[in-house]
Amino acid sequence: MRTFRNIFITVLLVVLAFFIYDNRITIVQNVSKTVDKGETLVLPDNPNFKNNFDFQFVQETDDFDVKSKQDILNVLYTILNNGLDEFTFYCSQNYSSCVDDFKEISQDQILLSTINNMVSPFNSYDKVSFTISNYGKIVMKIQKLYSDDEITRVDNEIERLIKENLGDKMSDRDKIKFFHDYLINNSKYDEKRAEAIESGGDINNNSHKAIGPLFDHLSLCSGYSDAMKLFLDNLEIPNYKISNTKHSWNLVYIDGKWLHLDLTWDDPVTDTGANLLLHKFFLISTDELHDLDATEHNFNVEYYPEAA
Repeated sequence: MRTFRNIFITVLLVVLAFFIYDNRITIVQNVSKTVDKGETLVLPDNPNFKNNFDFQFVQETDDFDVKSKQDILNVLYTILNNGLDEFTFYCSQNYSSCVDDFKEISQDQILLSTINNMVSPFNSYDKVSFTISNYGKIVMKIQKLYSDDEITRVDNEIERLIKENLGDKMSDRDKIKFFHDYLINNSKYDEKRAEAIESGGDINNNSHKAIGPLFDHLSLCSGYSDAMKLFLDNLEIPNYKISNTKHSWNLVYIDGKWLHLDLTWDDPVTDTGANLLLHKFFLISTDELHDLDATEHNFNVEYYPEAA
């Protein structure tokens, strides 16, 4: 009788363990939180840096019982958009290819960079790691690109520039033009670092972040596009960054259209060293963009359908 009772208890514990695995999601940001399937997950409030608009490629979700590739992409976007540092979720039992699909997504750096482009630079990752078990448990850990001190510094500077230079009667286009011109007039393209990266090295500075053009007066394309995105987010103008393996710039929804904005190419490097301010790449259509340059401004229309 005792042997039978022990076997029964063991079986019961196994069943309970499986039930718990299949019916919980753990979200970690300083503390852990567990929710049951079907329950609405209340994410941490991050009003300063969270996008409150959705895009065609990814959307916020409160359903973390993933059943498709698109569900996975939406979960990843939601995790980043809400500024989380760690998140654990599970594949649905009925989604047989979930583990394989997630492994494919997690190894696609271009795809992950695309999702990173959709969120505030303050919530974007510098490094991201995944742990994927064979039974469908997925753990995502995010190392942020910006430190808390950098966030405070950049955020305060952008707010200062807005308060001191933008008026209520200015159109959104004029506001964007002010910041476009300000960044270019107060910064220059970081040729030395670009050359170092091209040759397989690097230089340890901040030109790849908004710190570069705002404070160090040196910038790579990612520094310009980060600073502009933060400015646009502050004005609540829908936007995201577009990138390929060599370049990044901004896409902005203004006057009922999605238009391209590239500060890097409006701040050209000259043979004489003269500092120029151009507006060739200021709020232009995709056709206009490709007429000017179709090589470094190529992009995947599946990932950036608004630009198509």
